[in-house]
Amino acid sequence: MENKRNNLRENMKAGLSSLVRPTTVAVKQSDLRTQEKPKYKTCNYITDPSRHNRLKRYATDNGMTLLQAFNEAIDLYLSDKGERYAP
Repeated sequence: MENKRNNLRENMKAGLSSLVRPTTVAVKQSDLRTQEKPKYKTCNYITDPSRHNRLKRYATDNGMTLLQAFNEAIDLYLSDKGERYAP
């Protein structure tokens, strides 16, 4: 009987997590912290809305983000300008 009381006390301390079982696989917090995130430089730019829409449509058609499409367009532009702007 004492063992059942202790179990009940422990379950009450745990709260709802003891009653509800998770339906998804738990992700460890340490795994999320060890993943390397790409570094970005924040930059605001002004562009014509028609160009922005064209770039956005290009990105969705090719399955990429707008940032990836924008970076690709800048790389293409700078590669056409020659070695002067090479990294």
